[in-house]
Amino acid sequence: MATIYKYFHVGNQSVFSNDINYQSPILLTFSKIKNGMRGETKPHSHTHLELFYFESGSGFLELNSKKYPLRAHDLLVINSRYIHVQYSENCDTPLVYYDFAIDNVHMNGLPQNCIGAKEFFLHSFQHGNNVFYQNILRILNEFDCKQYSYHSKVQAIFIEILVDTVRLFSSERNLLPENENPNTNRSQLEQIKKYIDEHYSEQITLDQLSKIIYINKSYIVTQFKKLFNVSPIQYLTLVRMEHAKNLLSSTSKSVTEIAAEVGFNNPVYFTEIFSRTIGVPPSVFRKNVSEE
Repeated sequence: MATIYKYFHVGNQSVFSNDINYQSPILLTFSKIKNGMRGETKPHSHTHLELFYFESGSGFLELNSKKYPLRAHDLLVINSRYIHVQYSENCDTPLVYYDFAIDNVHMNGLPQNCIGAKEFFLHSFQHGNNVFYQNILRILNEFDCKQYSYHSKVQAIFIEILVDTVRLFSSERNLLPENENPNTNRSQLEQIKKYIDEHYSEQITLDQLSKIIYINKSYIVTQFKKLFNVSPIQYLTLVRMEHAKNLLSSTSKSVTEIAAEVGFNNPVYFTEIFSRTIGVPPSVFRKNVSEE
């Protein structure tokens, strides 16, 4: 059965919504585990982010009814709240790994304790001569030697590991998750487009849009542009300009009133954007329409 033969309790600080922006990522636990065979550990999920480094053996990860092979010197990150289980392939080669339980991770446009849109990230190193494994050995040494302020040193090395992890997977965070249905992706982007169509008069930011579909804002910009040939903010501007054109041609409202109605607090800035987008200032556009 699964055996934990090294376990270090680091912290269990609570995270509250009114001060999360002022806290750093928290390393809750760091442990070394030897896994058993399939069925000895039940599928489970966590509210925290989980990072694994597999030191030896071989096995599998099961997540969303799919199975993924694991081997020595694989780095695995499981985002929060996804049901998963990992286990050894057989008794002869038990899966031995280091496990980091991490809380209070916040990335723009993503749920808490997630580093990307995918359920998990997996990277395979060819051998143990990599910065991740070397830093893990440094953490083990700190716990074994317990020199002055070793907890602070462990925290510093942990932050380095977390930063290196985000860097490693940064390019993947902006790609369509593996096995994701392209139609689902299109549906999410059309949801963003519909939101802009209905809320163009309000103040809209990329951060707001990312929270609607819980996807990284950089990913949204890239995929929205591929689908609609403009970025979300450019599309917002075009929608506002079309409504402004309609108001200029069908009403006697002032430029200031129209600017406010289509989402601009500053009429001077509205005039600048209108002129740049349409080719003429609002007053000239209205004059040209009236003369037709």
